[in-house]
Amino acid sequence: AMPKQFAGFRPVSAFRTGVLGTTGVESAEAVRGLVAEVQPAMVLAIDALASRRCGRVCATVQLSDTGIIPGSGVGNDRAELCERSLGAPVFAIGVPTVVDASAFSDSPDAAGMFVTPRDIDASVRDVAKLIGYGINLALHDGLSVADVDMLKS
Repeated sequence: AMPKQFAGFRPVSAFRTGVLGTTGVESAEAVRGLVAEVQPAMVLAIDALASRRCGRVCATVQLSDTGIIPGSGVGNDRAELCERSLGAPVFAIGVPTVVDASAFSDSPDAAGMFVTPRDIDASVRDVAKLIGYGINLALHDGLSVADVDMLKS
């Protein structure tokens, strides 16, 4: 019995898979299990990306309705998160957080190396807030930025 003030809210489940090296669990396996249990209308996958241009780091947001392959930008392809593999439509949001070093160096030693800005933690916090607000405003009818601020406090 939700109060009428929350009538515009949609049911949403949130799940953070973590990194395979930390959890020992492949992201796609964890998400597949959750999708089987919850049976969502869609999966929203958010991941870091690699870029070939410095100016795109934490300044570009990539949107896709075809899913995402975690780790593919740095040559560490993991199992794909897509409708075919999960059984639910997948919308992916990606933000570049690293740059291929060969983009700004002619040295053969730069091949396969990735760099990130010194202030990446602060930049990721800012982009995460932007994405979080966007998701909340898109999923829940009638919310304003002030409403999201209030709900977060």
